[in-house]
Amino acid sequence: MEFPKVVIASDGQHTGVLLDGVFIGQGISRLDFSTHNKDGERKSSIRFMDIDVKNASLQTDERKFLEFCEGIAEKE
Repeated sequence: MEFPKVVIASDGQHTGVLLDGVFIGQGISRLDFSTHNKDGERKSSIRFMDIDVKNASLQTDERKFLEFCEGIAEKE
């Protein structure tokens, strides 16, 4: 499956990020993003992401991201 450069999935309590094929499934302590650029144009951009390196989970397997998304969907 082809994914964009950045994909963010969250259920309000857990957040998973797929960043250029690397799944970050744990350790994200802060994630801010904007839907407007500095000129007021509507564009999404990540501005800041804190990752707790002691608890971070980085996996170069997109299937783990799909499993994370399926887990979110099952909770609904």
